[in-house]
Amino acid sequence: MTGPSAPASDRFETHLLDAPDGSRPFDATAIESGLRTMWKRAGESAPSQAGAIYRAALSNLVVPLDPRLESKLMPVLVDVTRRHPSRLFSIGAGSAPRGAGIRARIGALCHRREGGGGGLVCCEQVIVQSDPASTPLIPSAIRSLLIGDLPTVLLDFNPDQDLPWVSELMDLADLILEDSCLKEPGRERDVWNLIERKGSGKVHDLAWARLTPWRQVLAEVFDTKEYLPALGTVRRVEIGFAGSGFPPPPAWLLAGWLASRLSWAPAGASSKGLVFRSGSGDVLVAMTGDRRGEGRALERIRIQAEEPHPLDLEFTHQGREATATIVTRAPRARRTEVPFDYREFAACIVGEIHRHTSNRSLEGASRLAERLMKEWKVE
Repeated sequence: MTGPSAPASDRFETHLLDAPDGSRPFDATAIESGLRTMWKRAGESAPSQAGAIYRAALSNLVVPLDPRLESKLMPVLVDVTRRHPSRLFSIGAGSAPRGAGIRARIGALCHRREGGGGGLVCCEQVIVQSDPASTPLIPSAIRSLLIGDLPTVLLDFNPDQDLPWVSELMDLADLILEDSCLKEPGRERDVWNLIERKGSGKVHDLAWARLTPWRQVLAEVFDTKEYLPALGTVRRVEIGFAGSGFPPPPAWLLAGWLASRLSWAPAGASSKGLVFRSGSGDVLVAMTGDRRGEGRALERIRIQAEEPHPLDLEFTHQGREATATIVTRAPRARRTEVPFDYREFAACIVGEIHRHTSNRSLEGASRLAERLMKEWKVE
């Protein structure tokens, strides 16, 4: 085994430990033996190189990786293991040559301890690859290497949800983290259907986690006596996002959340947007892209209410900024900057791993979002 490699060029110091055998035919007993040998050799060499090594695991983290997304998502997984050390299983289904069967390679991801004290906190990584014919055997291979007394988290980054071997991994998992933002436009409903079938205690949507700061700011705004009455007379909501085309999942979930919280009943759609019935009249919700960029992230929410509680309020946020801007045109002109708790993708993932209860707000929002998507008519 090699010693800790040079740190990655990031604001957090990351090291890699590699076992000398490289990729080899899958054998659970040999893999566990190889991991023990890796730690023994690391302990013998580390004091003179990188300080003491602390082996850590809070969960089994199982990640099927689509080749189209792997280069973008691996740095995120490295950051996840820094925040939440786990035995990481990264799976490349069908990536091995024909006739190779299932193969595995072991190593470790190590991070310099935060807050001083020296040493590295390391977690094991098992990279599993299969040829196409052996892909159905992946779940049993993963099962044989799970640390039994730790929860199993399936981080499903595979855009295609109709894969029997992925469904089998779901049965193994205590928690399933999906990301409807990674699905093809129109397929986001697959994630929300899964939440409906298995419950929000077991299935979480990371698109919902991205909405957290937006919902927090809106809740704080309408918690004031000045603006709270306007919720009963809302007539129009505009949700703006970067890019163009079909609205991204956070836009649908935000519309569903507002409708479920304010008891708006869906009443179809028009060329201008979605129509709801409220206790005081119709509400129109429009979702539009600004045709800039490709991230399709939320950028703007505008809420307009009529007499007797008029309101025209626009809330905007750009990129990774730590603040958002609220511009009010009625009942009186005002512009304020407010804190915006932007979170990196890895932080969203770890936050959802730490959530252990059902999420009724997500259930209501996703159920409505699925229904609204079916009625969408705007080109």
